[in-house]
Amino acid sequence: MMSKTIDILIKNATIIDPVTKTTTKGSIGICNGRLVEYHADESYTIHDELDAEGYYVSPGWIDSHTHIFKDGTEPGFAADLGLIPMGVTSAIDGGSAGVATWPLFKREVVDACYLNIFYSINVSPAGQITERYPENVDPQHYDIDALKNILTTDSRHARGLKLRYGAEVVEPFGNKVLDKTIELAGILRCPITIHVTNPPCPMEDIVSKMRPGDVVCHIYQGKGSTILDQHGNVKETVLQARKRGVYFDSADARINHSYKVMKPAIAQGFTPDIISTDLTKNGIFTNMCWGLPVVLSKWLNLGLPLEEVIADCTCHPAKIHHLPDGIGTIQPGAAANLTIFSVAHRPFHLKNRMGEEFDGEKMILPQVTIINGKIRYKNLAFPF
Repeated sequence: MMSKTIDILIKNATIIDPVTKTTTKGSIGICNGRLVEYHADESYTIHDELDAEGYYVSPGWIDSHTHIFKDGTEPGFAADLGLIPMGVTSAIDGGSAGVATWPLFKREVVDACYLNIFYSINVSPAGQITERYPENVDPQHYDIDALKNILTTDSRHARGLKLRYGAEVVEPFGNKVLDKTIELAGILRCPITIHVTNPPCPMEDIVSKMRPGDVVCHIYQGKGSTILDQHGNVKETVLQARKRGVYFDSADARINHSYKVMKPAIAQGFTPDIISTDLTKNGIFTNMCWGLPVVLSKWLNLGLPLEEVIADCTCHPAKIHHLPDGIGTIQPGAAANLTIFSVAHRPFHLKNRMGEEFDGEKMILPQVTIINGKIRYKNLAFPF
């Protein structure tokens, strides 16, 4: 009887399976870019082994809100170069491209990266090309036919619409922007990811209009109306939105989070469905955001269990954004996207653009990034 082939065997790992909510000691096999079952009592031809004794392995991390349209936008950075060493195997761009810039974004980013790249299309035809001034979200410029073409021809990667619903963005056009975007999404039969930092109206007016499957990002922002009422309680409309099937993404960034909101919300059990970064060229490697390992570490230090933190960057965003190929899982047959990491005592200090400071003691440290069955990053601290 011929032995089975395994391209990479990860052995002696502490395996976090966020889908089954279990943490076990064991091994994971990879063959032909897919996860395969491994049984110690069977015979295998093994081409490469990673000894993960003392390390965790989880489904590959997903950064669900990034800006990675390098050269096509000012905030964009090189996705592979920046994210793969951070343990990220899949990324979702949060509206950097609109219909006018999408062909370049698709060719130069989506189709060119090792990472699994997905995206929301900005309702503004030009997308979010700069931080110097807001994009034009005037509904009279929404291009239904062009958007429909993108969502249809690239259904594998396109994940719906993106709207920045901040006062500074929509002020020239009034609150009709949100209603028109919801109407547009209804026509296109797709979800909306909506930015709510510095909203132009009460937060409850926004979340009450969100539909099941829509994603509210920067949910812990502290500028203008927030998710907390005057007594510091999470607003009932926000809780009802979650019950209705609306999802909430931290998308922390440099200014889109406030500890004055996060800490009371966590104390009341209102934790994020997704933890992401909203990372840009100006936020990467700074102590305001740095990247996904630091943002995950921050939430770990805020009191979320490690298993919940990992679920919020793996199976939860994969399910919410309907990602293909078993991304976000470690089920046999799924595309082999895995992150090996450690958790260490590593004090760190953060300071956001609102002047709020945060000190943490535990750091999540990525060690190996495996994307579709290939090792794309290995930390020198990890055993050879």
